[in-house]
This record gives sequence, structure tokens and C-alpha cells, in this order.
Amino acid sequence: MLSKTDRIRILAGVTVAIELAVLIVFKFILKLNVEFLTWVFIAVGAAWIVYLFIWFALERKRNEIGINRVLGTEAKNALNYGEVGIIIYDSENIVTWLSDFLQQRGFALIGEKLTKAIEGLSPLFRENAPKVTLQNEDRVYEFVRSVNEPAIFVKDVTELYNTRETYNREKVVLGLVHFDNYNETVQKEDEQKIADINTNIRQKVVSWVSEYHGVIRRIRAERFLIIINEGNFRKMLSSGFSILDEVKKAAERLRVDITTSMSFASGYGSVDEADNQINELMELILSRGGDQVAYRCFGKEVEYFGTSSQASEKNSKVRARVMAKGFGGVIEESGNVFIVPHSDADLDALGGCLGFDTIVANHGKKSFIVFDGIKVEPTTRQVYDENVLKLIAKHVFISEADALDMLDSDSLVVAVDHHSMDLTSAPKLMEQSERTVIIDHHRRKNDNTINAMMIYNEPSASSSVELVSEMIQYQPVDTDLDPLDATIMYSGLLVDTDFLKVRCTARSFEVCAYLKREGADTALANEWLQDSLSDFVSKVAISHCMEVVDGRFAIAAVDPQQGRFNRTTLAQSANYMISIRDIEASFVIGETEDNLCAISARSNGKINVQVILEKMGGGGHYNAAGLQRSGTTIAQLKKELLEAIADYQQQEVSENESNTVN
Repeated sequence: MLSKTDRIRILAGVTVAIELAVLIVFKFILKLNVEFLTWVFIAVGAAWIVYLFIWFALERKRNEIGINRVLGTEAKNALNYGEVGIIIYDSENIVTWLSDFLQQRGFALIGEKLTKAIEGLSPLFRENAPKVTLQNEDRVYEFVRSVNEPAIFVKDVTELYNTRETYNREKVVLGLVHFDNYNETVQKEDEQKIADINTNIRQKVVSWVSEYHGVIRRIRAERFLIIINEGNFRKMLSSGFSILDEVKKAAERLRVDITTSMSFASGYGSVDEADNQINELMELILSRGGDQVAYRCFGKEVEYFGTSSQASEKNSKVRARVMAKGFGGVIEESGNVFIVPHSDADLDALGGCLGFDTIVANHGKKSFIVFDGIKVEPTTRQVYDENVLKLIAKHVFISEADALDMLDSDSLVVAVDHHSMDLTSAPKLMEQSERTVIIDHHRRKNDNTINAMMIYNEPSASSSVELVSEMIQYQPVDTDLDPLDATIMYSGLLVDTDFLKVRCTARSFEVCAYLKREGADTALANEWLQDSLSDFVSKVAISHCMEVVDGRFAIAAVDPQQGRFNRTTLAQSANYMISIRDIEASFVIGETEDNLCAISARSNGKINVQVILEKMGGGGHYNAAGLQRSGTTIAQLKKELLEAIADYQQQEVSENESNTVN
């Protein structure tokens, strides 16, 4: 629909065109004398000019009255004094009036449609945005639409915009650099090798920070503080922190096991808050295995960079000894101790609980394992039921309700083999406990973590059994394990390492030797872990659904009509698929017995399945991860998984392109 202004313009144009056509016909075709007619047309044109002049004057006056009605005369004068522009438009968004301020700034908008004349103004009309900020030549303007009147207010905010940009570019970002395994490595090297490490690894990071005009200062031998402005830090982010791979390659040349972890924080109200944040982030990174970067801007989620390698084996057992002493002190200060495995407890969780229960007994405290009434993995349930009389002779198993009845301010709750509320088998107990500790070997999540006073999280460990077994050996008084407990603990270690095939370190085999000395029956453990006939049939059915993606990803999405499976069967199927030649990662997707859709993932060490499933809300280890979700379908999970794999492959390509080392 045309505006009144456009209709008048068209009518005037049509009139002039008709006059010219008539003159041409009379003068050149009919060869008539048109002197009188010419004067008539001139008179008509003059009348049109006078009419248009009067009409535009009256229209301007009407708009002036409209402005005064909207703002008031004094307010209008104040806006002119403050250099605030005003645009008036009609029902078709055609500009009918501009304030002097905008005309002086070169805005020629009268008669133009706003959204076409000024690109980027559409959100004010289509999306009801409160304001729009746009740049015109070297100035920045803020456009605000009036709610009640057809008017837009325009303010020159160039100085404010430039000040904000300068602030955002120059504000301080704090960071920490930690060299993983540095202390353990230099303890056993000679002076020349230490000098080479410092020159080729530590100095490489110092030079890298200097390239971005940051300040880096050593706090202690393996940790440095970084101070950098936001603008230069953004350049760091865009680089993808290729320094992580450069450090690893330098370490490989020196034949040492040193990687780099970094944490950064920005946007916090004080340096003290930022300092606390980078230390918390560093703790989170190290509990996830190190060799990555974590960045948090105030009010936003943690962003991770790197995570391309497995958690490094810790050669020194200093931390295990320190944690054993620390847990001993906490136990001594506690009343009742409640030991909680994760939901759908497996043999590693049960074995870890039995081992820690032995530690508590060594300190003369009452302890209870919260196991009755919780969800337990089938093989673990079978082992427990077969040996329940022997187990209850030494340990006390209770329900969560019983634990809540006995819980008081002096009680200690121990979360074994998990660290988040969505995995625990006793959520109410965790929520009400005032004193909680965690023992876990899974990579930490950055959300939904149990609020704990003490955390022993070591992703490089094969299992929670490994962590607990080492702590037992560092108790002040010699502690003997019951042979049945040792056998269950050994079984748990076998489960989490796929019979010592993956995630094993020298310390894992040392723990196996220790458990064997304590009476672990290895033959019985292997018998417990043998497949039943139904398990074998289920794995065969799952393997028939397998398809290979890009020649290295094996994915088996099982149709729900083929049945539901327990988590152990899904995990065992993934283990079987990863044993196929040329398969680097396997994923089994199926419905579980509790009506959840789950993914079990395994890797041969070349693919980080933890990163892939973490994007979907799951987690785990570098080469063993999982996910459970309600309210979805197998097809939807498969689609998300394929997208996550594609993202992972794209990241691999980007890292290979940007991390080339001569």
C-alpha cells in the first residue's frame, strides 16, 4: 500500500507526462498551433508546484505538532540540545519527518522506507528488539523505537561505544600454567636433562605468552601465573592453544612425560575473584587428566580446549600417600561413616567400598556401606548374592533410608567411583550431608558436582579399586584385606580395564600384585566375569546392528524391538567391537532395562570418546565413556552421535593444520 506522499508524487508525475504527450501529439503529429495550450499546461504545472509546496509545509507543521504532542515543546528542545535525533514514519514505515540533528549528520531519509534506507534496522520492527546499534561511516548510533508513537529516537553513542570497546580489549585476564608430571620427572633426571627440559618445555611456554604481550611469572617450579589483556587473550583463543601440542612434541623428543594444563578467567569483579576461579579451574583440569585448557568468562559455562591425550600416568606415589593421610585425619574427626557407590553399581564400585570400609575399620570408626535397595549391575548383584553371608560377617550393608536416620553433623559420607549427583545411588544422603569426600577415577564434569570437603580424583588411575588399594597400603597400621574383599576388588579392576587391556599403568599391575598377596582368587574372579548364555546371545544380536562410519568408527544402534539390555551388556559389546581390526572407536546405542536410552563407547587409544560423549552430556575416560538419557529415541541419539563425531573429526583436522611443528 502506497503512502499519501507517494500517491501525490505519482499523480504529479502522471500529470506532467500527460501534458508532454498531448503537446507532442498536437505539435508534431497534428501540426496544430499549441501556443494557448502551452500556457494552459504551464499554469497547471505552476498550480501543482504551489499545491505541493503548501502540502509539504502543512505536512511538516502537522509532524511538528505530532512531535510536540509526543515529547512536549521543552522536551523537544532539550533533545535537540542533547543531539538526540528523531525519525517520524507513517503506517508503511515511510519516513515523513527528520529532526535537524539527523539532517545535519547526512541522513537523507524523507520519503524512504526505514528498513530499506537503514540496513540492520529490521529487528526493531520484526523482532521487537528494544534497541539496535548501528555504525554509519565513522560514527555509531543507537536506535530506540517508541512504543506508543510512530517515532524512533537516535543517539550518537560513538564515545561510549569506543570506551566500552577499549575497556573490553584492555580488561585483565588471569591465567595459570601447570606442567603436569614436572616434579615427578625432574626428581629422577640429572642436571643436564633438567636444563634441557626447562629450555625446551618451560621456556617454550614463556616465549609463547610473550608473543601475545602477556606477563608470565613463576610461582613454583611447575606452575606459572599469566596476566594478559582481553584483546590479546582473544588472539590466544583463536589460536586454539596449539602450544599444548608443541609442548607434548618437545617432551617426546626429550623422552619425558610432561604435558601442559592451563586455566583462564575473565570478567570478574576483582582480581581476587579471578584468582580463586583460575585455581578452581586448574583443580578441575587436573582432575580431568590435565593436558588441556579451561576458560571461564564470568556468568558463562566453562570452555575446554585440547583434551586430545589420555591422562598421564603419575610415576610418583606421593599424592597417594598424602591423600591417605588426609583421609585418615578426616575419618578420625568423624562419627559414623557412610560409604556410597554410584547408581547401577559395578564390581569396581563395590570393591572400592569394601576397601575403604577396611580403612575406616582400621581407624576404629563405625562404617556402613549404602548398598541395600540401590540399583546394582547384574554381575555385581550375582557376586554379592552368592557371597552375602561372608560379606555381612565383616561389613554392614544398609539402605539410604537407614543412613538418613543415623546421619548427623559429625557423620562422614564417602562417594566412591563417582563425583556427581546424577550418578550417585544415595542423592538424599549426599544433599543432607555436611561432610562429604570423593574418591573417583573418572574425568571431572564442570557441573552437577557433589559439594565435597575433600576430593581424591585421579583420571590416570585404572579404577577406584586402584586408588583405594594404594591408600590401604599407606595406613599407619598394617591393614590386612579379607581374601573375599581382595577377590572382589581384583574383579573390579579387571572390569574397568577390560581384563588389563586398557587404561593400565605400572601402578595398576602393582595393585594386582598387592591384591594377589592379600589372597585374591584370580581364577574365581575370572569365573565371575564369564558371559552367561543370554549375555552371549545379546552381544551377537548387537553386533549384527553394527555399521562402520569413515572406516574407523563402529556404531551399533539396536532397534528397541530387539529388546532392552543392561549397561554391562552394552559395555561388553562395545569392548568386542573395538577389538575388530582398523576400528578405532566403537559405540553401542540401546535401551536399558530401566527404559533409558544409553550409549557405551570404547576406544583403542587413538580417539577420545570422552570428548565425543561429553558434547552430548555424557562422560567417562579417554577410551571408555558412556551416556544415559530419558525422553529420547535410539534414532535421535544416533543422529546426535554422528554430529558429535563429525565435530570431533573437524577439530582433529583443525589441530593438525594449526599445530604443524618444523
